[in-house]
Amino acid sequence: MGPIIGVLPFRFAAWRRNEKVLSAEKAFLDEGLLQLPWRSFKADVLAWIAAAAMMLIIYYGFFLPYASTSIKVLAGCAALGIFSGMLSYLKTEQRLIRMLAAHKQAVLMPKRILTLSRKIFLLIVMMLGMMAVTVLMMVLLDVYYLLDQDFSRSDVYWGIFKEIAFALVVLLGLSVIIIKRYADNLKQVMGLQLAAMEEISRGNLDRQVPVLTSDEFARFAQKTNEMMIGLQERDYCRSSFEKYVSPEVSRKILKDDIAASGEMIDVTVLFCDLRDYTSFAESRNPHEVVGFLNQYFAVMEPVIRKHGGVVIQFIGDEIEAAFGAPKPLDHHPDKAVKAAWEMQVVLNQLNDERRQKGESVVRHGIGIHSGMVLAGNVGSQARLSYALVGDTVNLASRVQVLNKTCGTDILLTRATRDRLAATKEKVQRVGLFPVKGKSDEVEVFTLTPDDAQPPGAF
Repeated sequence: MGPIIGVLPFRFAAWRRNEKVLSAEKAFLDEGLLQLPWRSFKADVLAWIAAAAMMLIIYYGFFLPYASTSIKVLAGCAALGIFSGMLSYLKTEQRLIRMLAAHKQAVLMPKRILTLSRKIFLLIVMMLGMMAVTVLMMVLLDVYYLLDQDFSRSDVYWGIFKEIAFALVVLLGLSVIIIKRYADNLKQVMGLQLAAMEEISRGNLDRQVPVLTSDEFARFAQKTNEMMIGLQERDYCRSSFEKYVSPEVSRKILKDDIAASGEMIDVTVLFCDLRDYTSFAESRNPHEVVGFLNQYFAVMEPVIRKHGGVVIQFIGDEIEAAFGAPKPLDHHPDKAVKAAWEMQVVLNQLNDERRQKGESVVRHGIGIHSGMVLAGNVGSQARLSYALVGDTVNLASRVQVLNKTCGTDILLTRATRDRLAATKEKVQRVGLFPVKGKSDEVEVFTLTPDDAQPPGAF
Protein backbone atom coordinates (compact mmCIF):
# COMPACT_ATOMS: atom_id res chain seq x y z
CA MET A 1 0.00 0.00 0.00
CA GLY A 2 2.92 2.32 0.71
CA PRO A 3 4.01 2.70 -2.95
CA ILE A 4 0.43 3.19 -4.08
CA ILE A 5 -0.09 5.91 -1.49
CA GLY A 6 3.28 7.37 -2.51
CA VAL A 7 2.18 8.06 -6.11
CA LEU A 8 -1.09 9.71 -5.09
CA PRO A 9 0.52 13.15 -4.69
CA PHE A 10 1.74 12.97 -8.28
CA ARG A 11 -1.73 12.01 -9.52
CA PHE A 12 -3.26 14.76 -7.41
CA ALA A 13 -0.81 17.26 -8.94
CA ALA A 14 -1.89 16.18 -12.44
CA TRP A 15 -5.54 16.60 -11.43
CA ARG A 16 -4.85 20.09 -10.09
CA ARG A 17 -3.10 21.02 -13.31
CA ASN A 18 -6.15 19.95 -15.34
CA GLU A 19 -8.45 21.88 -13.02
CA LYS A 20 -6.37 25.00 -13.45
CA VAL A 21 -6.54 24.71 -17.24
CA LEU A 22 -10.30 24.04 -17.24
CA SER A 23 -11.06 26.95 -14.92
CA ALA A 24 -8.96 29.46 -16.86
CA GLU A 25 -11.00 32.34 -18.30
CA LYS A 26 -9.76 31.83 -21.88
CA ALA A 27 -9.32 28.06 -21.64
CA PHE A 28 -11.58 27.43 -24.62
CA LEU A 29 -9.08 29.23 -26.87
CA ASP A 30 -6.29 26.78 -26.04
CA GLU A 31 -5.69 24.52 -29.06
CA GLY A 32 -4.35 21.71 -26.83
CA LEU A 33 -7.36 21.74 -24.52
CA LEU A 34 -8.99 18.70 -26.09
CA GLN A 35 -5.91 16.64 -25.26
CA LEU A 36 -6.65 16.91 -21.52
CA PRO A 37 -8.59 13.62 -21.36
CA TRP A 38 -5.62 11.77 -22.86
CA ARG A 39 -3.29 13.48 -20.40
CA SER A 40 -5.51 12.30 -17.56
CA PHE A 41 -5.45 8.76 -18.93
CA LYS A 42 -1.66 8.79 -19.26
CA ALA A 43 -1.25 10.27 -15.77
CA ASP A 44 -3.24 7.42 -14.20
CA VAL A 45 -1.47 4.69 -16.15
CA LEU A 46 1.96 6.15 -15.37
CA ALA A 47 1.05 6.55 -11.69
CA TRP A 48 0.14 2.89 -11.38
CA ILE A 49 3.21 1.79 -13.33
CA ALA A 50 5.34 3.92 -11.01
CA ALA A 51 3.62 2.27 -8.03
CA ALA A 52 4.42 -1.14 -9.49
CA ALA A 53 8.05 -0.16 -10.02
CA MET A 54 8.34 1.04 -6.42
CA MET A 55 6.77 -2.18 -5.15
CA LEU A 56 9.24 -4.27 -7.16
CA ILE A 57 12.18 -2.21 -5.93
CA ILE A 58 11.12 -2.77 -2.35
CA TYR A 59 10.40 -6.43 -3.01
CA TYR A 60 13.76 -7.10 -4.65
CA GLY A 61 15.56 -5.08 -2.00
CA PHE A 62 14.13 -6.81 1.07
CA PHE A 63 12.67 -10.13 -0.03
CA LEU A 64 13.59 -13.17 -2.08
CA PRO A 65 12.75 -12.36 -5.72
CA TYR A 66 10.39 -14.48 -7.82
CA ALA A 67 9.70 -13.79 -11.49
CA SER A 68 6.03 -14.73 -11.13
CA THR A 69 5.59 -12.16 -8.39
CA SER A 70 7.05 -9.44 -10.58
CA ILE A 71 4.69 -10.36 -13.41
CA LYS A 72 1.67 -10.36 -11.09
CA VAL A 73 2.56 -6.97 -9.64
CA LEU A 74 3.15 -5.39 -13.05
CA ALA A 75 0.02 -6.98 -14.58
CA GLY A 76 -2.17 -6.03 -11.64
CA CYS A 77 -0.99 -2.43 -11.54
CA ALA A 78 -1.30 -2.13 -15.33
CA ALA A 79 -4.88 -3.40 -15.21
CA LEU A 80 -5.77 -1.00 -12.40
CA GLY A 81 -3.99 1.81 -14.25
CA ILE A 82 -5.96 1.18 -17.43
CA PHE A 83 -9.26 1.07 -15.58
CA SER A 84 -8.44 4.18 -13.54
CA GLY A 85 -7.17 5.91 -16.69
CA MET A 86 -10.37 5.21 -18.60
CA LEU A 87 -12.45 6.61 -15.75
CA SER A 88 -10.22 9.70 -15.58
CA TYR A 89 -10.43 10.12 -19.37
CA LEU A 90 -14.22 9.99 -19.38
CA LYS A 91 -14.57 12.23 -16.32
CA THR A 92 -12.23 14.84 -17.79
CA GLU A 93 -14.01 14.64 -21.13
CA GLN A 94 -17.34 15.18 -19.39
CA ARG A 95 -16.07 18.29 -17.60
CA LEU A 96 -14.53 19.52 -20.84
CA ILE A 97 -17.81 19.11 -22.70
CA ARG A 98 -19.69 21.10 -20.07
CA MET A 99 -17.07 23.84 -20.02
CA LEU A 100 -16.92 24.23 -23.80
CA ALA A 101 -20.71 24.07 -24.11
CA ALA A 102 -20.92 27.14 -21.88
CA HIS A 103 -18.87 29.08 -24.45
CA LYS A 104 -21.34 29.16 -27.34
CA GLN A 105 -18.86 30.91 -29.62
CA ALA A 106 -16.18 28.24 -29.17
CA VAL A 107 -14.81 27.12 -32.52
CA LEU A 108 -11.77 25.31 -31.19
CA MET A 109 -10.30 22.62 -33.44
CA PRO A 110 -8.09 19.87 -31.96
CA LYS A 111 -4.57 19.40 -33.25
CA ARG A 112 -5.15 15.69 -33.78
CA ILE A 113 -8.37 13.88 -34.62
CA LEU A 114 -9.06 10.49 -33.02
CA THR A 115 -11.88 8.89 -34.97
CA LEU A 116 -14.93 7.67 -33.11
CA SER A 117 -14.47 4.13 -34.41
CA ARG A 118 -10.86 4.02 -33.20
CA LYS A 119 -11.86 5.42 -29.82
CA ILE A 120 -14.50 2.70 -29.41
CA PHE A 121 -12.00 0.08 -30.58
CA LEU A 122 -9.41 1.19 -28.02
CA LEU A 123 -12.04 1.30 -25.29
CA ILE A 124 -13.13 -2.29 -25.99
CA VAL A 125 -9.56 -3.55 -26.32
CA MET A 126 -8.54 -1.96 -23.02
CA MET A 127 -11.57 -3.36 -21.19
CA LEU A 128 -11.02 -6.85 -22.60
CA GLY A 129 -7.31 -6.59 -21.88
CA MET A 130 -8.01 -5.56 -18.30
CA MET A 131 -10.37 -8.52 -17.85
CA ALA A 132 -7.96 -10.94 -19.49
CA VAL A 133 -5.02 -9.83 -17.36
CA THR A 134 -7.08 -10.11 -14.18
CA VAL A 135 -8.34 -13.60 -15.05
CA LEU A 136 -4.86 -14.77 -16.03
CA MET A 137 -3.46 -13.49 -12.75
CA MET A 138 -6.12 -15.33 -10.82
CA VAL A 139 -5.49 -18.52 -12.80
CA LEU A 140 -1.78 -18.20 -12.11
CA LEU A 141 -2.40 -17.78 -8.40
CA ASP A 142 -4.84 -20.67 -8.39
CA VAL A 143 -2.30 -22.94 -10.11
CA TYR A 144 0.16 -22.29 -7.28
CA TYR A 145 -2.63 -22.89 -4.80
CA LEU A 146 -3.73 -26.17 -6.38
CA LEU A 147 -0.22 -27.60 -6.33
CA ASP A 148 -0.46 -27.77 -2.55
CA GLN A 149 -4.04 -29.06 -2.37
CA ASP A 150 -5.77 -32.42 -2.42
CA PHE A 151 -7.36 -32.70 -5.88
CA SER A 152 -9.96 -35.14 -4.57
CA ARG A 153 -11.69 -32.39 -2.58
CA SER A 154 -14.57 -30.82 -4.52
CA ASP A 155 -14.69 -27.71 -2.36
CA VAL A 156 -11.31 -26.68 -3.76
CA TYR A 157 -12.71 -26.44 -7.28
CA TRP A 158 -15.92 -24.82 -6.08
CA GLY A 159 -13.92 -22.16 -4.24
CA ILE A 160 -11.85 -21.40 -7.36
CA PHE A 161 -15.02 -21.18 -9.47
CA LYS A 162 -16.67 -18.75 -7.05
CA GLU A 163 -13.52 -16.65 -6.95
CA ILE A 164 -13.28 -16.40 -10.73
CA ALA A 165 -17.05 -15.80 -11.07
CA PHE A 166 -16.91 -13.01 -8.50
CA ALA A 167 -13.97 -11.42 -10.31
CA LEU A 168 -15.80 -11.59 -13.65
CA VAL A 169 -18.94 -10.02 -12.14
CA VAL A 170 -16.86 -7.21 -10.68
CA LEU A 171 -15.02 -6.69 -13.97
CA LEU A 172 -18.28 -6.71 -15.95
CA GLY A 173 -19.72 -4.18 -13.50
CA LEU A 174 -16.71 -1.94 -13.93
CA SER A 175 -16.98 -2.31 -17.72
CA VAL A 176 -20.65 -1.32 -17.60
CA ILE A 177 -19.72 1.80 -15.60
CA ILE A 178 -17.11 2.77 -18.20
CA ILE A 179 -19.46 2.10 -21.13
CA LYS A 180 -22.27 4.07 -19.47
CA ARG A 181 -19.99 7.05 -18.88
CA TYR A 182 -18.82 6.95 -22.46
CA ALA A 183 -22.44 6.71 -23.70
CA ASP A 184 -23.44 9.66 -21.46
CA ASN A 185 -20.62 11.78 -22.89
CA LEU A 186 -21.58 10.81 -26.44
CA LYS A 187 -25.25 11.59 -25.76
CA GLN A 188 -24.34 14.96 -24.28
CA VAL A 189 -22.21 15.90 -27.29
CA MET A 190 -24.93 14.88 -29.74
CA GLY A 191 -27.59 16.68 -27.72
CA LEU A 192 -25.62 19.93 -27.61
CA GLN A 193 -24.80 19.84 -31.29
CA LEU A 194 -28.39 18.98 -32.25
CA ALA A 195 -29.60 21.89 -30.08
CA ALA A 196 -27.21 24.20 -31.92
CA MET A 197 -28.45 22.88 -35.26
CA GLU A 198 -32.03 23.51 -34.14
CA GLU A 199 -31.13 27.14 -33.42
CA ILE A 200 -29.55 27.40 -36.87
CA SER A 201 -32.67 25.96 -38.52
CA ARG A 202 -34.67 28.73 -36.80
CA GLY A 203 -32.45 31.34 -38.43
CA ASN A 204 -30.11 32.05 -35.52
CA LEU A 205 -26.85 32.09 -37.48
CA ASP A 206 -24.95 33.60 -34.55
CA ARG A 207 -25.19 30.32 -32.63
CA GLN A 208 -22.06 28.35 -33.48
CA VAL A 209 -21.64 24.64 -32.83
CA PRO A 210 -18.96 24.25 -30.14
CA VAL A 211 -16.16 21.76 -30.75
CA LEU A 212 -16.46 19.45 -27.76
CA THR A 213 -14.38 16.37 -28.54
CA SER A 214 -11.40 15.31 -30.62
CA ASP A 215 -13.30 12.91 -32.91
CA GLU A 216 -15.58 13.21 -35.97
CA PHE A 217 -17.93 15.48 -34.00
CA ALA A 218 -15.16 18.09 -34.07
CA ARG A 219 -15.06 17.94 -37.86
CA PHE A 220 -18.85 18.03 -37.97
CA ALA A 221 -18.90 21.15 -35.79
CA GLN A 222 -16.16 22.80 -37.87
CA LYS A 223 -17.99 22.19 -41.16
CA THR A 224 -21.28 23.35 -39.66
CA ASN A 225 -19.65 26.57 -38.45
CA GLU A 226 -18.09 27.11 -41.88
CA MET A 227 -21.54 26.59 -43.40
CA MET A 228 -23.01 29.19 -41.02
CA ILE A 229 -20.32 31.69 -41.96
CA GLY A 230 -21.24 31.12 -45.60
CA LEU A 231 -24.94 31.60 -44.80
CA GLN A 232 -24.17 34.80 -42.89
CA GLU A 233 -22.17 36.12 -45.82
CA ARG A 234 -24.95 35.14 -48.22
CA ASP A 235 -27.60 36.85 -46.09
CA TYR A 236 -25.40 39.94 -45.77
CA CYS A 237 -24.87 40.03 -49.54
CA ARG A 238 -28.57 39.53 -50.15
CA SER A 239 -29.62 42.23 -47.67
CA SER A 240 -27.01 44.61 -49.10
CA PHE A 241 -28.04 43.70 -52.64
CA GLU A 242 -31.70 44.40 -51.85
CA LYS A 243 -30.78 47.93 -50.79
CA TYR A 244 -29.72 48.63 -54.37
CA VAL A 245 -32.19 46.39 -56.20
CA SER A 246 -35.82 45.66 -55.32
CA PRO A 247 -36.22 42.40 -53.34
CA GLU A 248 -38.39 40.86 -56.08
CA VAL A 249 -35.72 41.60 -58.68
CA SER A 250 -32.83 40.52 -56.45
CA ARG A 251 -34.47 37.16 -55.71
CA LYS A 252 -35.04 36.60 -59.40
CA ILE A 253 -31.41 37.47 -60.15
CA LEU A 254 -30.04 35.25 -57.34
CA LYS A 255 -32.14 32.33 -58.57
CA ASP A 256 -30.84 32.95 -62.10
CA ASP A 257 -34.48 33.03 -63.15
CA ILE A 258 -34.12 35.75 -65.79
CA ALA A 259 -34.19 34.53 -69.38
CA ALA A 260 -31.09 35.43 -71.34
CA SER A 261 -33.17 36.95 -74.14
CA GLY A 262 -35.73 38.48 -71.75
CA GLU A 263 -39.47 37.79 -71.57
CA MET A 264 -42.56 39.62 -72.77
CA ILE A 265 -44.78 40.67 -69.86
CA ASP A 266 -48.03 42.59 -69.65
CA VAL A 267 -47.47 45.39 -67.15
CA THR A 268 -48.47 48.86 -66.09
CA VAL A 269 -45.54 51.26 -65.93
CA LEU A 270 -45.55 54.28 -63.62
CA PHE A 271 -43.11 57.18 -63.84
CA CYS A 272 -42.98 59.82 -61.12
CA ASP A 273 -40.85 62.95 -61.46
CA LEU A 274 -40.34 65.95 -59.17
CA ARG A 275 -41.28 69.35 -60.54
CA ASP A 276 -38.79 72.27 -60.62
CA TYR A 277 -36.07 69.92 -59.34
CA THR A 278 -33.28 71.71 -61.24
CA SER A 279 -33.90 75.07 -59.58
CA PHE A 280 -34.40 73.32 -56.25
CA ALA A 281 -31.02 71.59 -56.53
CA GLU A 282 -29.19 74.74 -57.65
CA SER A 283 -30.24 76.69 -54.56
CA ARG A 284 -29.04 74.05 -52.08
CA ASN A 285 -25.85 72.18 -51.35
CA PRO A 286 -25.53 68.54 -52.47
CA HIS A 287 -26.01 67.16 -48.94
CA GLU A 288 -29.35 68.93 -48.58
CA VAL A 289 -30.47 67.75 -52.02
CA VAL A 290 -29.58 64.11 -51.32
CA GLY A 291 -31.20 64.31 -47.89
CA PHE A 292 -34.46 65.56 -49.41
CA LEU A 293 -34.42 62.95 -52.19
CA ASN A 294 -33.90 60.18 -49.64
CA GLN A 295 -36.78 61.55 -47.58
CA TYR A 296 -39.02 61.73 -50.66
CA PHE A 297 -38.13 58.25 -51.95
CA ALA A 298 -38.51 56.81 -48.44
CA VAL A 299 -42.21 57.73 -48.32
CA MET A 300 -43.02 56.98 -51.98
CA GLU A 301 -41.42 53.54 -52.32
CA PRO A 302 -43.54 51.89 -49.57
CA VAL A 303 -46.71 53.16 -51.25
CA ILE A 304 -45.70 51.54 -54.52
CA ARG A 305 -44.86 48.27 -52.75
CA LYS A 306 -48.12 48.40 -50.80
CA HIS A 307 -50.08 48.12 -54.04
CA GLY A 308 -47.93 45.36 -55.55
CA GLY A 309 -45.58 47.56 -57.53
CA VAL A 310 -41.82 47.22 -57.82
CA VAL A 311 -39.41 50.13 -58.10
CA ILE A 312 -37.24 49.28 -61.09
CA GLN A 313 -34.86 52.17 -60.59
CA PHE A 314 -34.38 55.68 -59.24
CA ILE A 315 -33.20 58.02 -61.99
CA GLY A 316 -32.05 61.23 -60.36
CA ASP A 317 -35.30 62.65 -58.98
CA GLU A 318 -37.47 60.23 -60.98
CA ILE A 319 -39.02 56.91 -59.99
CA GLU A 320 -39.65 54.12 -62.51
CA ALA A 321 -42.02 51.49 -61.15
CA ALA A 322 -43.71 48.46 -62.67
CA PHE A 323 -46.92 46.69 -61.70
CA GLY A 324 -46.81 43.13 -63.07
CA ALA A 325 -43.03 42.66 -63.28
CA PRO A 326 -40.89 40.77 -62.49
CA LYS A 327 -43.85 38.64 -61.33
CA PRO A 328 -47.33 38.75 -62.93
CA LEU A 329 -49.90 40.80 -61.02
CA ASP A 330 -53.68 40.67 -61.36
CA HIS A 331 -55.49 43.96 -62.02
CA HIS A 332 -52.21 45.83 -62.28
CA PRO A 333 -53.76 48.92 -64.00
CA ASP A 334 -56.10 49.41 -61.03
CA LYS A 335 -53.28 48.99 -58.54
CA ALA A 336 -51.01 51.41 -60.38
CA VAL A 337 -53.73 54.09 -60.40
CA LYS A 338 -54.50 53.46 -56.73
CA ALA A 339 -50.78 53.79 -55.93
CA ALA A 340 -50.59 57.08 -57.88
CA TRP A 341 -53.55 58.46 -55.95
CA GLU A 342 -52.02 57.48 -52.58
CA MET A 343 -48.62 58.89 -53.63
CA GLN A 344 -50.36 62.21 -54.14
CA VAL A 345 -51.93 61.98 -50.68
CA VAL A 346 -48.56 61.17 -49.11
CA LEU A 347 -46.96 64.09 -50.97
CA ASN A 348 -49.60 66.44 -49.53
CA GLN A 349 -48.76 65.16 -46.04
CA LEU A 350 -45.06 65.68 -46.70
CA ASN A 351 -45.76 69.24 -47.83
CA ASP A 352 -47.74 69.92 -44.63
CA GLU A 353 -44.66 68.94 -42.64
CA ARG A 354 -42.45 71.15 -44.82
CA ARG A 355 -44.77 74.15 -44.34
CA GLN A 356 -44.60 73.73 -40.56
CA LYS A 357 -40.80 73.84 -40.83
CA GLY A 358 -40.92 76.92 -43.05
CA GLU A 359 -39.73 75.00 -46.12
CA SER A 360 -41.11 75.27 -49.63
CA VAL A 361 -43.62 72.72 -50.90
CA VAL A 362 -42.80 70.31 -53.73
CA ARG A 363 -44.84 68.84 -56.58
CA HIS A 364 -44.47 65.81 -58.76
CA GLY A 365 -45.98 64.47 -61.92
CA ILE A 366 -47.04 60.85 -62.47
CA GLY A 367 -47.52 59.15 -65.81
CA ILE A 368 -49.12 55.70 -66.20
CA HIS A 369 -49.41 53.43 -69.24
CA SER A 370 -50.24 49.73 -69.66
CA GLY A 371 -48.99 47.30 -72.28
CA MET A 372 -46.39 44.68 -73.18
CA VAL A 373 -42.72 45.15 -72.33
CA LEU A 374 -39.57 43.08 -72.70
CA ALA A 375 -38.23 42.41 -69.20
CA GLY A 376 -34.66 41.16 -68.83
CA ASN A 377 -31.01 41.90 -68.29
CA VAL A 378 -29.60 44.89 -70.13
CA GLY A 379 -25.93 45.82 -70.29
CA SER A 380 -22.61 44.18 -71.03
CA GLN A 381 -21.07 40.90 -69.91
CA ALA A 382 -19.23 42.78 -67.18
CA ARG A 383 -22.21 44.73 -65.88
CA LEU A 384 -25.95 44.03 -66.16
CA SER A 385 -29.11 45.58 -64.79
CA TYR A 386 -32.71 44.43 -64.79
CA ALA A 387 -34.76 46.69 -67.02
CA LEU A 388 -38.06 47.02 -68.91
CA VAL A 389 -37.71 47.81 -72.58
CA GLY A 390 -40.36 48.74 -75.11
CA ASP A 391 -42.79 51.38 -76.33
CA THR A 392 -44.91 50.98 -73.17
CA VAL A 393 -42.03 52.27 -71.03
CA ASN A 394 -41.27 55.14 -73.37
CA LEU A 395 -44.89 56.26 -73.56
CA ALA A 396 -45.34 56.16 -69.78
CA SER A 397 -42.30 58.43 -69.46
CA ARG A 398 -43.65 60.82 -72.11
CA VAL A 399 -47.07 60.95 -70.44
CA GLN A 400 -45.41 61.86 -67.15
CA VAL A 401 -43.76 64.84 -68.86
CA LEU A 402 -47.13 65.78 -70.34
CA ASN A 403 -48.36 66.76 -66.86
CA LYS A 404 -46.49 70.07 -67.27
CA THR A 405 -48.50 70.88 -70.41
CA CYS A 406 -51.83 69.79 -68.94
CA GLY A 407 -51.26 71.35 -65.51
CA THR A 408 -52.05 68.05 -63.82
CA ASP A 409 -50.31 65.82 -61.29
CA ILE A 410 -51.45 62.39 -62.54
CA LEU A 411 -52.07 61.29 -66.13
CA LEU A 412 -52.94 57.87 -67.50
CA THR A 413 -53.44 56.70 -71.05
CA ARG A 414 -56.60 55.24 -72.55
CA ALA A 415 -54.89 51.83 -72.58
CA THR A 416 -54.80 51.98 -68.79
CA ARG A 417 -58.16 53.68 -68.36
CA ASP A 418 -60.02 51.05 -70.46
CA ARG A 419 -58.57 48.21 -68.37
CA LEU A 420 -59.65 49.59 -64.99
CA ALA A 421 -61.91 47.07 -63.29
CA ALA A 422 -63.24 49.45 -60.64
CA THR A 423 -65.63 52.38 -61.18
CA LYS A 424 -64.33 55.06 -63.48
CA GLU A 425 -66.39 58.07 -62.35
CA LYS A 426 -63.32 59.70 -60.83
CA VAL A 427 -61.23 59.29 -63.97
CA GLN A 428 -61.92 62.16 -66.36
CA ARG A 429 -60.70 62.80 -69.86
CA VAL A 430 -58.12 65.56 -70.40
CA GLY A 431 -57.79 65.34 -74.19
CA LEU A 432 -55.54 64.35 -77.10
CA PHE A 433 -51.95 65.54 -77.07
CA PRO A 434 -48.92 64.99 -79.23
CA VAL A 435 -45.98 63.29 -77.56
CA LYS A 436 -42.39 62.93 -78.65
CA GLY A 437 -41.74 59.76 -80.63
CA LYS A 438 -45.41 59.22 -81.56
CA SER A 439 -46.96 60.11 -84.90
CA ASP A 440 -50.50 60.01 -83.46
CA GLU A 441 -51.77 62.04 -80.57
CA VAL A 442 -52.23 60.27 -77.27
CA GLU A 443 -55.48 60.44 -75.31
CA VAL A 444 -54.87 60.99 -71.61
CA PHE A 445 -57.00 61.00 -68.47
CA THR A 446 -56.54 62.32 -64.95
CA LEU A 447 -58.11 61.78 -61.55
CA THR A 448 -60.72 64.14 -60.15
CA PRO A 449 -59.31 66.38 -57.39
CA ASP A 450 -60.92 64.54 -54.51
CA ASP A 451 -58.47 63.36 -51.84
CA ALA A 452 -61.20 62.06 -49.55
CA GLN A 453 -61.73 58.78 -51.38
CA PRO A 454 -59.60 56.75 -53.78
CA PRO A 455 -60.73 56.47 -57.43
CA GLY A 456 -62.58 53.19 -57.08
CA ALA A 457 -62.45 50.30 -54.61
CA PHE A 458 -59.53 48.40 -56.11
